[in-house]
Amino acid sequence: MQLMTKKLPLSQVETGLMLVGCFQEGREHGLMAAINTASGGALAHQAEIDGFTGKVGETLVHYPYRLMSAQRVMLYGLGPREKFTVDVLRQALTKAFRAARALKVHELTVAEIPLAGTKVSRYEFGEAVGAYAGMIDYEINSQKTSHRGYKPRPQVEEIRLVTTGRGSKSLATGLMNGRTIANAVNFARDLSNMPAADLTPTVFASHAQAVAERSNGRISLRLIHMDELKAMGLNAVLAVNRGSAEPAVVAVLTYTPPSGATEDVLGLIGKTITFDSGGLNLKPAEGMRWMKRDMSGGAATLAAIEAIAQLGLPISVMALMAATENMPDGRAYKPGDVVHTLAGISVEVDNTDAEGRLTLADMIALAKSMGVKRFITDATLTGAVKQISADVAAGLFSNNERFASLLIKAGKRAGEAYQLIDMHPELRDFNK
Repeated sequence: MQLMTKKLPLSQVETGLMLVGCFQEGREHGLMAAINTASGGALAHQAEIDGFTGKVGETLVHYPYRLMSAQRVMLYGLGPREKFTVDVLRQALTKAFRAARALKVHELTVAEIPLAGTKVSRYEFGEAVGAYAGMIDYEINSQKTSHRGYKPRPQVEEIRLVTTGRGSKSLATGLMNGRTIANAVNFARDLSNMPAADLTPTVFASHAQAVAERSNGRISLRLIHMDELKAMGLNAVLAVNRGSAEPAVVAVLTYTPPSGATEDVLGLIGKTITFDSGGLNLKPAEGMRWMKRDMSGGAATLAAIEAIAQLGLPISVMALMAATENMPDGRAYKPGDVVHTLAGISVEVDNTDAEGRLTLADMIALAKSMGVKRFITDATLTGAVKQISADVAAGLFSNNERFASLLIKAGKRAGEAYQLIDMHPELRDFNK
């Protein structure tokens, strides 16, 4: 998808579809007023008939009659100006891009909205447009064939952001950074949606290698294969892997910012179980159906470090992912087995479907041995978290309140919610 910004009068913008945001109390002002004038009053008449008021989630498609080069104009509601925030903008753009997708357009133009008096900056507007245009256009159909009449939906190949004001540099920067974020999200989606037969640990490692190669030297990669895993004492990873015919592999990617390495290194650790059968404590069929996605933490981690490198963020980052399957076999680890982790802690296995915390334990120990003091683990660890916050927020456990608060603030900035779950001292014995 190509992205670009242009400074043009709206009447001169040639496009198949132009998206124009409208505040709830100001439909007769700003861009809508300009388009209404260009259409000889037809737009206001249609809005009146269709009941378009500018509420968040409302859209209206208009075919301009006069003085407009756009074939179609879609108005989308932004709600009241005084309540307009980045979160509201994301909701509005989600509705607008979904409606645009239903029109099967190949290209579209987004008009900059008047942001004066709101809490949204031009950069934030550009970033939201770039990110949500890419994420909303995503579709999981890579495996479908045409033998039963399937036809791929037309993808949006070009998006323009048109501005009528000066100083569009921050707008353009936001647009491109937003697109980088969308690419990362969709890359993680692609990996999570791949069948487990296609995304083996070895194939996941090849994707990690491709990320390093695409980084133009900003990311270095170390792949740790079976013999080295044994020599290093990554016994928790090896125990989980014992029942699989596919060898395990650990990927360690290190990002160094353009300005040079920083003293603090942020660690990202992703659970990368490419298929989780539950091991000898076999999952029921329904619970096993989507376990190809048990590597989603690793997918998000791999996508994140690539986005970090492309954005050139000013902090050193290390990403660690232990890719393995958890399968039942004559060699599989068993309930009652004792595993000696890299940290030197002995763990008695109660249930082989608790494989994620074993592999993560070795990755945390490995990160510590490499000098990482602050790290975030990202995992599809247990469905019990849904009982706390459903699909609205991810469960957040932390032993450092300040670090946790920074993560919550960063999540809010990115539109990702985290539910902090207290680690009371009384729980330590249960954790043992």
